[in-house]
Formats: sequence, C-alpha cells, structure tokens
Amino acid sequence: MSLSTILKYINYQLTACNEHDLHSPFLYNFYMELIKNKYPFSDFKQLQLVRTQLLQNQTHIGITDFGAGSKKLNSNKRRISDISKHGIATQKQAEFIYRLLNAYQPKTIIELGTSLGLTTLYLAKSVPKSTIYTIEGCPNLFQFSYQLFHKQKQKNIHQIQGNFDIEFPKLLQSLESVDFIYIDGNHAYEPTMRYFKTALTKKTPQTIMMFDDINWSNEMQKAWKDIQLNPEVTLSLDFFYFGLVLFRTEHKEKEHVVIKF
Repeated sequence: MSLSTILKYINYQLTACNEHDLHSPFLYNFYMELIKNKYPFSDFKQLQLVRTQLLQNQTHIGITDFGAGSKKLNSNKRRISDISKHGIATQKQAEFIYRLLNAYQPKTIIELGTSLGLTTLYLAKSVPKSTIYTIEGCPNLFQFSYQLFHKQKQKNIHQIQGNFDIEFPKLLQSLESVDFIYIDGNHAYEPTMRYFKTALTKKTPQTIMMFDDINWSNEMQKAWKDIQLNPEVTLSLDFFYFGLVLFRTEHKEKEHVVIKF
C-alpha cells in the first residue's frame, strides 16, 4: 500500500460504522444478516477446498492483461498460486458476496473479470437458479476457469471470452435487465465509469452493483466518488476494499455509508 492508501485505511477504520451506528432499519438488518452473521453455508467448505487447491497449484499460466494490470504480479507468466493469493476475492469477501446474493436472490448476474473462476463459483452456488454471465479477456484464464466449472459441474455459468468494451455492451443488449453486476477488471477511471454508465441502461430499482478495489489507485478512488455522486444512485456502501451501489426507490434521499468489514 502507498502512504496515502495507508492513511485512508486508518481513517476508514476510525470512521466505519458497525451495528451500533446504523439507525436505518434497512442498513441495520443488512449489517446483522450479511456481515455480523457468520453462518457457514454448506457450500463454503467445498469452495474453501477449491481455494486451497488453487493456492497450492504451482502451474504457470500466460496472462494477457487488457486492464490496469496487477501491483504485485508484474510478469505476464504467473503461477496459479500467486493469482489465487493476490488476484481474486479473499475468502471473507467471497463469502460476503455469497450471503448477499443468497439473501436478495438475483436472477441475472454479470461478472466482469472471471480470472481463475473461484469468485464466479461463489456467485453461481449462492443462487443455483440464477444465470451467471462472466466475461474474461485473457484466453488462458478463460480456459482455466472453463475446466474448473466443468470439474465442479456448475451448470448456471455462461462464459464469454473477449474485451469488456466489446462484449459487455453486446451482452447487455441481449438482456432485459440485470439484477447484480460485479465489476472486477481494468482498474482505471475511464473504463470503470464507462462500464458503470453502460450498466445503468439495464438497471432496475432492485439492481445492485459491486465495484472491487475502490482504493486500488487514485483513479479508482475518483471513479468511486463519481459513481456515488451519480443522481441515479440512492445508496452507496463503502467497505474500503470494495463498494456497493443501490438504486432503491425507498431511499428518498441519497446516502453514502462507510461500513465496517
């Protein structure tokens, strides 16, 4: 972490809200059910086993990076174990995503950035009757995740290989609406804002958008700030490592809350 990011993290720890600070019934229940609640869903054991196997996998894979790259993995040839350690959602974050989707039961889910496919499995298993569309630019990661999904016999995942700028708008055109979008790729201001504005064309009052690595860089911090300020966003939740935006019509006044995670 840079010094500015460290200082921002310290400020986050000092100001983030927990259940004692949340007076809104919606936010209090959200916190208690999805963050405070540590109920171990039966899928977690199997998903953690997959994570362990990935962390032990010393195979090298060639990476074609269309985004802002990685701060810790500079080579275009990387071990699966290193990608698992530095390039995918942590266990805590992935289990939160699972709880979130299990609670809200979205039918149509889009993920920008499949990577190894572990987070995609959390998405898919949380709502087995949902349809997951996941887009990956790197051909080798696409093939690796394809094999993982096949091995796990996960049937509700539709993979798309290609550039987000081309495949994401094309996918949205084929859908009436989207219930959940997880944006975890190309961590730069301009593409992040472009994906957000493109996604707005198919959002509903029930749609939830999740942005990973909102403090990854100054550009991502700026993008996150501008997303919060968008007039269509009624509620934004800052978890430091990632952020959520909601469009609930029940929220008459725009609200931004920093949440202890």
